[in-house]
Amino acid sequence: MAISFPDDREEVAIETADQPGFTAEQIGWRFAIGAVLIIGSYAAWPLIPVVLVADIPPGLKAGLSGLFGATPFISKLVAVALMGRPAYYFFRRTVFSRLRRSDGSIQ
Repeated sequence: MAISFPDDREEVAIETADQPGFTAEQIGWRFAIGAVLIIGSYAAWPLIPVVLVADIPPGLKAGLSGLFGATPFISKLVAVALMGRPAYYFFRRTVFSRLRRSDGSIQ
């Protein structure tokens, strides 16, 4: 026996947030520095093995390797704060448009 519930809910379309379009000229130097921070922060990961083989106290090794491991995450927060909302929208729009062009599976 199938139980049928009354459908009292209305269908509501989900509205997407309109992101204003910003150009690279409007964003300026903040975008460049933010992009360099995001990309350059990954250079900290190869330093972890150097710290581990160094002749320093174990507590300092643990602290430095943890700091170098978290550097990409921390630098993304700093970069997004530095870039501001216009640069973040521009960066996100540019990256997603390139991903859509390179891989047809992303909708």
